[in-house]
Amino acid sequence: MISLTALSKQLSEPSKPFDSWQPTQCGELPIIINEQGLWFYDGSEITRPAMVKLFASVLCKEGKQFYLKTPIEKIAIEVQDAPFVIVSWHIENTEQGQVMCCVDNLARQWLVSAEQPIYIQNYKTAAVPYLQLPYGCCARVSRSVFYQWAEIADADERGYFIKSAGEKFYLS
Repeated sequence: MISLTALSKQLSEPSKPFDSWQPTQCGELPIIINEQGLWFYDGSEITRPAMVKLFASVLCKEGKQFYLKTPIEKIAIEVQDAPFVIVSWHIENTEQGQVMCCVDNLARQWLVSAEQPIYIQNYKTAAVPYLQLPYGCCARVSRSVFYQWAEIADADERGYFIKSAGEKFYLS
């Protein structure tokens, strides 16, 4: 059986050294990530998955602004809600117990853990779960995934929760 740390390394893409990159801001690009996690350039949808994944690999959030960041430049873009959406999930068994593995709209996998927790935030006047991702990014949990989690959730005095990596993550 694999350890949680080994599984996390296996699923993660090569990490960018964002902390060591200190480029100057070069303005803005007319890139918008809409509420469904679709990417648009100057009003036209970017339909090539490889291009979207490339842009997503250099996406970060600093303060309240999202940027495409490289060692040489940092360019602001607009994100209407969360840049990614959790569209499915499954359970992985590790030496530390069961871990929820979430899949985003770019087919990337993320483990729900203390490092990547689920949190609740208002979205269109409703309390909605999000998954915290590296570099200030996040993914909104789709309605279908939320309903699946609601079916398996446990409850205590604080509310309904799901467990992953030995932690409780509340859904309300």
